[in-house]
Amino acid sequence: MLSFIQVFFAIFGVMDPVGNVPFFIALTNSMDQAAKTKLALRAVLYAGVILIVFMFLGNSILDVFHVSMESFRMAGGLVLLILGFQILFGIEFSNQKNELLEEKDVSIVPLATPLIAGPGMITSVVILSKEYGYVFTLAGIIANLALSFVLFRFAHIVLRILGKRSAMVFAKIMGLILMAIGVEFIRSAL
Repeated sequence: MLSFIQVFFAIFGVMDPVGNVPFFIALTNSMDQAAKTKLALRAVLYAGVILIVFMFLGNSILDVFHVSMESFRMAGGLVLLILGFQILFGIEFSNQKNELLEEKDVSIVPLATPLIAGPGMITSVVILSKEYGYVFTLAGIIANLALSFVLFRFAHIVLRILGKRSAMVFAKIMGLILMAIGVEFIRSAL
C-alpha cells in the first residue's frame, strides 16, 4: 500500500491533474458539455495508452527512432509554445482540415500529450516501473487518469463560477503560462 501511495503522488506531482484543468477550460471554451465530456474521455484514454506503452517499451521506442529524452522534451516544449501562442493571440497556424482528425480536436495534442502524458510523465513512468514494478506504476497511472477525467468532466463548474469574461481573461493567462511551460521544457532539454 505504501508503494502505491508513493507512486500515486509521484505521478500526481508530474501529471498535475489539477493544474491541467485551466488548460482544458481554455481549449474547450466554445464546446458544449457533451463534446467536452467526450473530448476529456478521449484525452485521458489516449494519455493512458501512451503512458502504458512507454511504461513497458519507453526506452526501446526512443532508441528505435534514435531520439533522446532531451529531444523528446524539446519537441513537447515546441508544441506547447505554439499552442500557447495560438490561445494568447487567437491565431490559427493552419486553416486546412485534416480528414484523419476532427476539426478542433485537441484530445491528442495538446491534452493527451504533452499536457497529461508529456516527456516528464513518460520519463517518470519508465523510472517508476523499474523502481516500484509494473503493478504499482499501472495502478498509479490509472488512478491519476481517473482523477484527471473527473476534474475535466466538472470543469464547467469552474467556468460557471468564473463567468465568461473572466474565463476569457483566464484563458489568455493560461496561454501565456502554456508558452512558459513550453519554454521550460525546451530549456531543461538543453
